[in-house]
Amino acid sequence: RGIVLIFDEVFLGFRLAPGGAQAYFGVRADMVTYGKTLAGGYPVGVVCGKRELMQRYRPERPADVCFARGTFNAHPYVMGGMAAFLKRLETPAMLALYEDQDTRWDARAQRFNDTMQTHGMPVRAANLQSIWTLMYTTPGRYHWMYQYYLRWHGIALSWVGTGRLIFGLHFTEADFDEVLQRFVAAGKDMQAHGWWWQGAQTHQSIRKRVFREMLAARFGRQQKKT
Repeated sequence: RGIVLIFDEVFLGFRLAPGGAQAYFGVRADMVTYGKTLAGGYPVGVVCGKRELMQRYRPERPADVCFARGTFNAHPYVMGGMAAFLKRLETPAMLALYEDQDTRWDARAQRFNDTMQTHGMPVRAANLQSIWTLMYTTPGRYHWMYQYYLRWHGIALSWVGTGRLIFGLHFTEADFDEVLQRFVAAGKDMQAHGWWWQGAQTHQSIRKRVFREMLAARFGRQQKKT
């Protein structure tokens, strides 16, 4: 139908397969974008696709050229980093890291969820291989504080519940065990300090309570002023 299929692989890069998400899902996109992953961390942005979509000018107006400018465009260091990364990606050692990725990381996610459930913590993980999202099983007003307890135990995450947790492909079972132990330790501290308690709550009841407290604080200050 003339719809261009674009894969934005700036975030995923080559985590799922040596050929990226296209290889993993068995789909050939019309256009694909990549980021720093392709250059081993160097600042780079790559757009590639079919010839008719990548033309910098229209045939009827060959002088009307689209310029792509940037400080690091075709920078030798960046180009060298890209070449080194792509060569290393094809080595047997790197290809071996991708073997049984689904099975390995699904098992780790299941172990994580089982451990959280055993300790009575309302935290669960959903994953696509080594790319995880943390979620909560029940609504809670203070769930957001978990990220600070995790940081205290040496794990720095983006906003828990909306962010992502990305593991390196080289993570061993010992590495994962260490991470899991820190998640548990952070959760136990949060439980001990009273931020996770039993009781039926809903998102609506939490919003209503916060709204009442905001009104009380606002009008309480106004009454004191008068």
